[in-house]
Amino acid sequence: MPIERKLAAIMFTDIAGYTEQMSKSESKSLVLLEKKRSILKPLIKELNGTFVKEIGDGTLSYFESAVNASTCAVKLQEQTYNDEDLNIRAGIHIGDIVFKDDDVFGDGVNIASRLESIAPQGGVCVSKNVYDELLNQDGFDGVELGLQSLKGVGRLIEVFGLIGERLKEPNPEEYKENEVKVHSDDEVPSIAIIPFDNKGAEEDVFYAYGISADLISDVSGAGLIRVAGLKDIEKLDYANLKYKELSEKLLVRYIAQGTLWKMGEMFQLSIELYDTKDKKVVWSDRWQEKWENLPNIKVNLSDGLLKSLDTKPEADQKAETSNPEAYEFYLKAIHKFIKRENKDDAEIAQGLVSKAIELDDNLIKAKAFFAHTYTEMGDNDNAIDILRPALKQAQKLGDKEGEAAILSSFGTTYTNKGNLDLMISYYEKALEIYNETGNAEQSISCLFWIGYSYKDKGDLDKALGYYERAIVIAVKLDDKRFIKWSLIDLAEIYKKKGDIDTAIKLLSRREAIDVTELTKHDTGIAILNDGMACYQMFKYENAIECLNNASRILEQVADIGKYVFSLFYTGLTYNSMGSYDKALDNFKKSLAGNKELGDKFGMAMNLYGVGYQYYCMGDNEESVEYLEESNAMLKEVGVGNHWLIQPMTALFLVYKSLGREFDKDELDAIARSSEIFDYHINIRLYQLLDDRLFLENAHNQVEEISDLLETDMSNKFLSYPIPKAIVEEWEKVN
Repeated sequence: MPIERKLAAIMFTDIAGYTEQMSKSESKSLVLLEKKRSILKPLIKELNGTFVKEIGDGTLSYFESAVNASTCAVKLQEQTYNDEDLNIRAGIHIGDIVFKDDDVFGDGVNIASRLESIAPQGGVCVSKNVYDELLNQDGFDGVELGLQSLKGVGRLIEVFGLIGERLKEPNPEEYKENEVKVHSDDEVPSIAIIPFDNKGAEEDVFYAYGISADLISDVSGAGLIRVAGLKDIEKLDYANLKYKELSEKLLVRYIAQGTLWKMGEMFQLSIELYDTKDKKVVWSDRWQEKWENLPNIKVNLSDGLLKSLDTKPEADQKAETSNPEAYEFYLKAIHKFIKRENKDDAEIAQGLVSKAIELDDNLIKAKAFFAHTYTEMGDNDNAIDILRPALKQAQKLGDKEGEAAILSSFGTTYTNKGNLDLMISYYEKALEIYNETGNAEQSISCLFWIGYSYKDKGDLDKALGYYERAIVIAVKLDDKRFIKWSLIDLAEIYKKKGDIDTAIKLLSRREAIDVTELTKHDTGIAILNDGMACYQMFKYENAIECLNNASRILEQVADIGKYVFSLFYTGLTYNSMGSYDKALDNFKKSLAGNKELGDKFGMAMNLYGVGYQYYCMGDNEESVEYLEESNAMLKEVGVGNHWLIQPMTALFLVYKSLGREFDKDELDAIARSSEIFDYHINIRLYQLLDDRLFLENAHNQVEEISDLLETDMSNKFLSYPIPKAIVEEWEKVN
């Protein structure tokens, strides 16, 4: 049977000291209970409420509005004000209630019960969502009691005590013990959510892991907050690290850890949020949840962490499904796929997430994840088949976060397919939603990938604008990793624009950013970035050392994408130094890796690398096939002139050497565009079009670079084949 749910104002009441009175006089206690009942039930009926049940001396009822529930509680206190033995407490909260077997349950019921337990005798405590409804109503006033940890239910609730002539006013000082002091510094809050420790059976580990992964995603998308990624956390031996060490390694201030133990149809959970700056626990609790409340566990944890960190998401956070079985299959799929060891594991994960979708077709997050599994396995067409109907469904449901996730997935998929125009289109749409919902982390990601695509298309001004917008947000988040990494791309853009001075300044600024890199994988990425930076600064020998070390590490940790990318940069560096045989070896290895990944753009650039090395080594016949395939593939994926002109000029140089005709008009049209080309492209254009303007440009660029470098580096740079050939040709014709 489907579970019926309803949003309502829930009221809990009880008689303070009733158990003690019962032990003294059972008959007197029963009289008090009947007296309370005789006053309360007519009030509930008068205010259109529903009386649900009595639990000893307590009562549970619900109302259509917070105003009616609060009016009922206030009138109850007023009518029992002069009865010294009838000391009633009341708590009210707006929340979900679940109907089952003529009873009601749910998160809202638990919170209302805890609010009642902390109310003063003769008083009423309400949650903020109730108090907000009362602000514009006559006859209600209250006192703020702060963000309270409602022990035993795993919730943080902003609590208010109602005040009035016949209401006992709560003393805020008495509520300090359980009050959570929220993040109040000027710095943007930063947190690492460590995967929960599974205390139950080994086969139940997916609950703790999946909830943690989902929780990280939710918190990171909540606004201006920096959250350590799950991959970064898993690279650490986090179970054996202290809070301070975790903080230093993950570059965060707050650490959240917890446990989960499934026992039959119940979960036992704990949470602890630690502030490493003030060296204190901000929030801790232990509580139980019913299995049927599984989809809400993550939502409630997210709500508590964000309240502690004083971060209010633009969009209300809620469970993506009310079906615990569907959510369980989704969590199993997440765990299986992230921890996969082979293709069979990936297919099992796909089967699990398919089952989740079968049980709840509106679970958009599961559909986005389903598509992600295919994208990760290189099956982009299957991913698109899943994403298309999911996008329409998310839009119909008004699921903004789900819609943005689908759009971003489209962007990633079309990146892999080499369609940069479609990739930009989808990321732009996702960016618009993420800006609307305040998801800073995903906004940075969209801005970066759009900028990266414009850089690949050769539209450098647009690329620069998107990168700079991303860095502005990253600075607000104090995201040093992103800033340090993206400065390499910025420097590359300025180099392509002909501003070598700014490029080198950016790379020098990058060197000054201190980012702790401690894991083997992190070390590999850091060395790769250093190698790229050295290449950009014309420190080719240093670049080779870094890139070879990076490739070795990245191959060991099985990061194939970054390993292939490192090989490509190594090929570029060896080519610049004139070591064509070593360059050829790296380009061929990178090409094989890109074929395995199905990356058409990467394949095309490595085909160019291989073909150009054969040309430089004098093997024109071998060169032609690679360069022709590279040109065709780059045109197919629709890249900009900056990328296309590289294999085109190389191919036409081969044609010229072989005495073949080439399309000068096409080349001239690209060459006369508004783009600025590097010196190695300018010298090729000079050789092909016999226009001294290109030689002059190449010579000026080489001179500018040489002037910016120290003497030893300048001499080395001028001794490399292409700069040397440019200088010699310039001297010969002048």
